[in-house]
Amino acid sequence: MLTVRPLFVSTYPPEECGLATFTRDSADAVDLAAGEPVSALAAIRKTNPYGYEDPRVVHVIDNDSPGAYRLAADVANDGPCDVVSLQHEFGLYPGDWGARVLDFVRACRKPLVTTFHTLMTEPAAVPRRLIRTLAAHSQGIVVMTEIAARLLRTVYQVADPAMQVIPHGVPQLPWERDESHKTRLGLVGRRVICTFGLINRGKGLEHMIQAMPQVVAACPDIVYLIVGATHPQVKRHEGEVYRESLAEMAEALGVGAHVRFVNRYLSLPDLLEYLQACDVYVTPYPGKDQIASGTLAYALAAGLAVVSTPYLYAEEVLADGRGLLVPFAHSAGLAEAALHFLNDAAFRAEARRRAYEYARPMFWPNVGRQYLEFFSRVVTAHDANLGRLYRGLLATPSVKGRPNKLLHGGL
Repeated sequence: MLTVRPLFVSTYPPEECGLATFTRDSADAVDLAAGEPVSALAAIRKTNPYGYEDPRVVHVIDNDSPGAYRLAADVANDGPCDVVSLQHEFGLYPGDWGARVLDFVRACRKPLVTTFHTLMTEPAAVPRRLIRTLAAHSQGIVVMTEIAARLLRTVYQVADPAMQVIPHGVPQLPWERDESHKTRLGLVGRRVICTFGLINRGKGLEHMIQAMPQVVAACPDIVYLIVGATHPQVKRHEGEVYRESLAEMAEALGVGAHVRFVNRYLSLPDLLEYLQACDVYVTPYPGKDQIASGTLAYALAAGLAVVSTPYLYAEEVLADGRGLLVPFAHSAGLAEAALHFLNDAAFRAEARRRAYEYARPMFWPNVGRQYLEFFSRVVTAHDANLGRLYRGLLATPSVKGRPNKLLHGGL
């Protein structure tokens, strides 16, 4: 297999967001698959003026600078990378619907692989056109589920033969579980429901809190852990208003002692400790249009019993008995599903087994190999196309006596 050098364009730690973590893990997995450090990063700076300790960060893109993405394209064009891995989600790039990302893709001369993290089932004209333009400039497209691939084909009319479904990568966790994780977290004797991730109003956490009185009545030893800091951009605009409203809701419902906030951005080892102490994992998200969820992917890797609303990613990964789906904004349904898992050990064990088996191909070493192989195919196809173009130009060096400009310095 051809070893290629990808340049990832994305947010990157110490930026605190799921996409930054995903990109770091992707680069690590590709380097592992290559057997050597081949990845580089063009890190998008959205909030604070971070310093990047990872030597793979070769360029920083300032979202507040008008020419930032044209400059980033110049860096990619002039640098040693063989392929650009562009991460796309709405809200990442500046401009109307993030349109300034087009400054980059139109100027980038390296083969481009775009990974779509968000797609809408009923997009307005502007975001639909943006996705189609990105796809048209991409030599490869990555999505994480078959549902997302189907959306691109049917809603966005993107029929790209170079579209690849590569699952969301996850850490490789052991199947075996014991009570040591609860002991270290001070949760001995408690049954644990958990949600993790950066907190914002799009998480639907209020619906699970509203479910807690019914759960507590049946399981007095239950505790609901909401693990994660408030999203940095949310905190900049409104502080801790949403988190404080959730705490007030729990108190008003009489379940304040059964709802705990772990209000910090956790390292991976700390996060996995909480996941492995969990009995039931919940994603009560209120919106349908979510085609990827790192938090749900991690829950599968931990072999957890999962209750979720039926957003697109959850519908696919929790099918065939790998979890329970409940309607959006349906607190009674969340309570009933959680209690089903808590009160039926055999049912819970079977769902956990199916979830863990499903997650095995998602372990990062497997995903890293898939990315590296796909990058290699894209670069090979791109080079072959350039070769055919060049040979065609050699065959027609002039037109009516005029030099062929592409041949004489235009390539």
